Amino acid sequence: MSTIIIHTRVLRECKRLFGRLRHTRKTLPVLTHILLQAGPGGIRLTVTDLDHWIESHVSTDPAEPVRFLIPPDAMDTACRADRGTFATFTSYGGRRNKEIGLVITQGGIEATSLHLTLDANEFPEAPTLEGETSTLPPDTLRSLDSVAGCVSKDITRHILNGVFFTPDEGGRLVATDGKRLAVCPVKAPPQSFVLPSLAVSILRQPAFGTDLCEFTWLDTKDPDKRRVAFRCGPHLLVATTLTGRYPDFQQVIPRDAKELAVIPHDRRPGLIAWLRGLKAVGHRDPSVRLDWKRGSILRLTHRDGDGRSSFLEVPVEIHGKPPVIAFHPDYLADALEIGSTLCLSDEISPGICRHPTGRFCVLMPMRVQIPAAESDQPQAAA
Repeated sequence: MSTIIIHTRVLRECKRLFGRLRHTRKTLPVLTHILLQAGPGGIRLTVTDLDHWIESHVSTDPAEPVRFLIPPDAMDTACRADRGTFATFTSYGGRRNKEIGLVITQGGIEATSLHLTLDANEFPEAPTLEGETSTLPPDTLRSLDSVAGCVSKDITRHILNGVFFTPDEGGRLVATDGKRLAVCPVKAPPQSFVLPSLAVSILRQPAFGTDLCEFTWLDTKDPDKRRVAFRCGPHLLVATTLTGRYPDFQQVIPRDAKELAVIPHDRRPGLIAWLRGLKAVGHRDPSVRLDWKRGSILRLTHRDGDGRSSFLEVPVEIHGKPPVIAFHPDYLADALEIGSTLCLSDEISPGICRHPTGRFCVLMPMRVQIPAAESDQPQAAA
């Protein structure tokens, strides 16, 4: 019989982080459990889906050496305990019949429950963390927020289902779905690889964006099963990278987009909110037409599937003569989240939204379908 005590706040934080892996939905029973390991170095909680391995060092205090599995119902019960209290886990039974005893405080009353569990020896073996190591600043992982929205969800384009890390040109994060391309300059590892979108969503959690990150390019005999590791403070993620050759994204970046429109900082949130509200209107892919009026006014016109039109005018800072052009409203909103300077060349070439920090988003235009006469109708002001 072995007993481990953990603060419930820590358990809730781990459950929130582990939930990104959706391990409780796995068909293999052992993968739905959380591995608890305790010893002189403290207490660690671990989950895996075989392609990803998440480990959190929840306590550095020396503990009695023990290793057991916490079933999902026991974790749920522990997280319902009163705030500011502790949960006590006790492992019972032999190899074939194992139970976890749980004691929590709920409503100011001590509550005890028993939960069936599995043998910890059934849990997959931990990856060996040997390989070339480098250090990444917190901004590298925080910058995943800028590009993650452009990751492709098309499973037939496997290599695009993640973020491309490349050391080229000083280091970049790249994501594309073929209709838009997001690029963010960062300090990247010396190796190029594509991190799958599930691993990206885990690294975007606050737990991974607050400390320096120790990155490890894990040694492997099979290049098709390349793994990388990110250790930030008490948290560790090991992920299998995507295999294949990432497309040459440099070919789609406009080189002569010199007609500029700068969206004011105080107007951008309202413009983005208006664009996002259009995507649910009608039953076909909408487009938004951009016209440029005297007095440095950007007029946006949208017509839904029922033929109803809506308009928006935004004061902007114009440099040159931007062309009349149309974009998908959702993609334009994503691009404006990345940068507020819209750079154009003509109505059939990609546009690009840039940010002073160097990040940018390229988006493909749509055919201008709304007649100019219709776009001159009365409009709403931003």
